[in-house]
Amino acid sequence: MTVKKIIGECLIKMGETDFTSKTSYTETEQKLIDSLLAALNIAYREVVCEYLPLVHTETVLFEKGEYAVAPLEKKIIYPIRVTKGDSVVAFKAYADRIVAATDGYAALEYAYMPDELKLADDIENLRLTQSALSDGALGEYYFANKVFDLAKSFDSSFREKLGFLRYKGRRLMLKERRWQV
Repeated sequence: MTVKKIIGECLIKMGETDFTSKTSYTETEQKLIDSLLAALNIAYREVVCEYLPLVHTETVLFEKGEYAVAPLEKKIIYPIRVTKGDSVVAFKAYADRIVAATDGYAALEYAYMPDELKLADDIENLRLTQSALSDGALGEYYFANKVFDLAKSFDSSFREKLGFLRYKGRRLMLKERRWQV
């Protein structure tokens, strides 16, 4: 699924015409796309950080039981597992390094933060639906523009769909944010 399709669905849900297939945009259209794209980035990062993490495995070199996380290929959120061969190695995570009871090469599995989405990008997390992301983006968009009734409605729908996706069909309620009017 592409970001352009999600923005198009947002426009349709807003009652606007989907103009994302045009080659050039007016100043007003570009501002709306930029606002929706910023809101989509907020919603997508929330999904990746809290509900459906993106996971990457990389071979790293532990020296004296430590590995500095700065040279990793992707921006790490938190480590999941360190394995050496077939055995799992105990580790402790710090802000700038991982300390493990091993030396030498080991496989580090970690959740990572994706790069900021652009209009031509594809979404990496295949379990997400276009409808869920558009609801999340619209919740953030309306919240930023102080339309709290619509923000609450879209945010509730977003969290309900995420609960369904996260727990593979079992309906569980996710904690909603507090809305103050």
